Amino acid sequence: MRKLHFIILILIVFFLAGCTQQIKEDTEIQDTKEDVTMYIELNSGYKMPRLGLGTWTLKGEVCQNSVYHALKCGYRLIDTARYYGNEKDVGIGIARAIKEGLVSREEIFVTSKIMPSDYERAYQGIKDSLKDLGLDYLDLILIHQPGYNDEAVYRAMEEAQKNGLVSSIGISNYYTKQQVDEVLSYAKVLPAVIQNENHIYYQNQQLRDYVKEYSIVLESWYPFGGRGHTAENFENETIVQIADELGKTPAQIILRWHLQEGYIVIPGSGNPDHIEENYDVFDFSLNEEQMKKIEAIDLQRRYENW
Repeated sequence: MRKLHFIILILIVFFLAGCTQQIKEDTEIQDTKEDVTMYIELNSGYKMPRLGLGTWTLKGEVCQNSVYHALKCGYRLIDTARYYGNEKDVGIGIARAIKEGLVSREEIFVTSKIMPSDYERAYQGIKDSLKDLGLDYLDLILIHQPGYNDEAVYRAMEEAQKNGLVSSIGISNYYTKQQVDEVLSYAKVLPAVIQNENHIYYQNQQLRDYVKEYSIVLESWYPFGGRGHTAENFENETIVQIADELGKTPAQIILRWHLQEGYIVIPGSGNPDHIEENYDVFDFSLNEEQMKKIEAIDLQRRYENW
């Protein structure tokens, strides 16, 4: 009898050990998936969400409510710029979400950009952005586009980072190796992010692969081609076919492609339903064949010229 009890005890111990190990493995897989899919570690050491809300053209209550709704449904990256003229509205949306306990400031990654008219007063421009946003620091500040005396602007961003006003710095609308190399020639702190126009018809893989050498990440604005061009992207035959195969929308297929290609992506919308739809891209993946089909769409054609 004792022998039987001993055998049963041994079996129970092995069973519990197996369950514990499975739980541990499941947790590790879940953590790894979230880490890889939803966040990326920048060369500055900070983690940046891979999917966020772009706020270009959003103003007033539409902007405030869009930022609030995005944070409520899971977004943790909010992108704005001094030039957009909506930093106060973005700040109101963020403050509301924090006040209601939906999220803490530390959980939100806020990006802004120094506009060209502030290039001669870049450091003050950063402080102005913080004041309008109602924040003590920015997670990322970018030079909005190449312009006059970029080196001095970059020095101001480095100084702001040193003084704790910003966590990471980067550039926007730099499309060639030559442009990036010029920045690298004077940068004391490597840019962490390059934010560029990037979509299925303009896949700048050459630049993406080049800046990987410096652990610089590309971020896509206009992931759907931008206003006036979304229909061309959403109605692309390949995108529609893959969307039908997976039971997803064209927008979700395009965003998933961006993520699997290694980009950070910031679709903009003032529509709560679209904001939720755009975030619902972490429960499926594109296979190798589907990725290659989307890669074949590339025409190296931009919609904008800045």
